[in-house]
Amino acid sequence: MGSAAVADLVERTEHEITVGDLRLDRAVALLRDLGAPERVVRVDVEDPASLAAALGDTEVVLNATLMRHNVVVTDAAIGAGVHLVDLGSYYPETLEQLDRHLAAEQAGCRIVPGCGVAPGLTNILARLGADELESVESIRVYSYITHPLWTSPGIVVTRFDASTGTSVVYEDGSLVEHPSFSEAEDIDFPEPYGRQEVHLVPHPEPVTLPRYIDVRNVIFKVGYPADENRRIKVLLELGFDREASVEVDGVSISPRRFTAGYVGSRGIAATDHSANVKQVCIDGQLDGTPVTVVYDFAVEQTGRSASSAITGTVAAIASDLVARGGPTGVHPPEGAFDPQIFLDALARRSFTVERRILTR
Repeated sequence: MGSAAVADLVERTEHEITVGDLRLDRAVALLRDLGAPERVVRVDVEDPASLAAALGDTEVVLNATLMRHNVVVTDAAIGAGVHLVDLGSYYPETLEQLDRHLAAEQAGCRIVPGCGVAPGLTNILARLGADELESVESIRVYSYITHPLWTSPGIVVTRFDASTGTSVVYEDGSLVEHPSFSEAEDIDFPEPYGRQEVHLVPHPEPVTLPRYIDVRNVIFKVGYPADENRRIKVLLELGFDREASVEVDGVSISPRRFTAGYVGSRGIAATDHSANVKQVCIDGQLDGTPVTVVYDFAVEQTGRSASSAITGTVAAIASDLVARGGPTGVHPPEGAFDPQIFLDALARRSFTVERRILTR
């Protein structure tokens, strides 16, 4: 996802891009392939001194590390007085980031948490649809993702985190907790994807959208192909998501880290096809009539993750916009950007969003 964002920024903006990574050879190779100046810096986000040093000579940070690093990187950005965009966390970490709003304002920082495809583009579409309506009753966001667990180590971790613990739904003006991977329902996505089962995941849209939109109900659900659901359920049943180490032949190893490293090492084959499909539904009143504004969005890729392509692209657009201005403090995408400007930027990259209005 970070590589996709770097490619977009190099191709479409005049910003000076530096790639920070533990693996400098990979960073240099990326920039060399793009024909860009080979500006790299070694950074370990789990080492405060390394992170602070890396932020010293920059103005905007695009954080494409794992979710568990987002709050730490947010604090480092505020401490350094630089602006920040990240790809998103689940709702507990997002709440922590929102709690940094005053500190970010005082430091003059523009912090946009959760600006990949979801959270991110989903929030922007929700805001766009809500702005069309006289009143909004509910916002329903559905996602269908086809790339499998073995796409990357990060996807293994993300699928585990999405399928365990607690998720939240905004119901009648209050946050209500439910077990993750529960509350399954069937949703009709545009062809060729059709009817798919989706379930709750701990996404932050129910936490952030009501702060900017007068709405009583917000829900987010994700679905995967049936064989992917089966794999996830088996791994969880066997405890491969556990972080606590076990000893195997005298070697201490975390089941979660082993699974991420082993399963995620396979990667996507050059002929493998993947899709990331989103549907955002905004229920409300238009000219006194109950309607639903529906946005459908799908990205397909062969030989790479569709999620990587679109998430990196959205994050690049967000980073460019943050570099050009905006409100200080911590604002998720629905509060940070003009939705139409954002969609126009996507359209220039040949990504399109289909809009429908249904009478209820």
